[in-house]
Amino acid sequence: MATRSLTQLPGSCPITWVVIAAHAGTFILAFVGGGALWDLFIFRTGAMLDAPWSLLTYPLVGAGGILWVLFGGYMMWLFGGSLERAWGGAGYLRFLILVTVGTALGLWLGAAVLGRPAVLGGLALPLAAATVAWAAIHPSERLLLYFVLPIESRWLAVGVAVLVFFSFPFPLGLFALAGCTIAWWYAQRGRYVLSGGPTVRRPRRSGRPEASRILSPVAVYRRWRLKRQFMRLMRHPARPDDRELH
Repeated sequence: MATRSLTQLPGSCPITWVVIAAHAGTFILAFVGGGALWDLFIFRTGAMLDAPWSLLTYPLVGAGGILWVLFGGYMMWLFGGSLERAWGGAGYLRFLILVTVGTALGLWLGAAVLGRPAVLGGLALPLAAATVAWAAIHPSERLLLYFVLPIESRWLAVGVAVLVFFSFPFPLGLFALAGCTIAWWYAQRGRYVLSGGPTVRRPRRSGRPEASRILSPVAVYRRWRLKRQFMRLMRHPARPDDRELH
């Protein structure tokens, strides 16, 4: 029943909604005074062997202010939800695990080589990886940066990579790009290799740009409502007497 209710949320991306809900929930708990409960879920390069589960759990920690929680959740719904619909639950979950663990291991390696510890907590780096993966699939799509400035998604990916690089002291930011690198590889080739399918990308369909269909919240909501109405009609078809003329 819980899975069914999640799939009925806007966007039809239950895994993405679980990540967003966990991120928001831990933020609320930390805000009311329970932040110490989530210290074990934060990834620290110097304590990886003591808390190996933190390789996977750090994105679930609601780090940052309320504006970032809202904006980050919205962007994860757009880009992560689009990837989940395109790849299916299994392929998308595999992607999230790879970029989450890959980012943490990259920073751990950088900290070991450079002798500079690092801490990870929050949705920022997995969201950056999801953005890069989406841009790798739709490099020429035009988006509205900050809802105003038009930009091609390939340049958005470059900008995201630059932000990740400068989020850590030099040259530790190079190691933090491990997740974005994995995301690019997975979107271009990795998902075919790991699923055992062909490694040749399918040709893109011509027609209306993908970004205008996926990245518009109004369009996503309308498609979700139409899908629900269609499924309701399929579950409860009209009775014979309803089709008689009166």
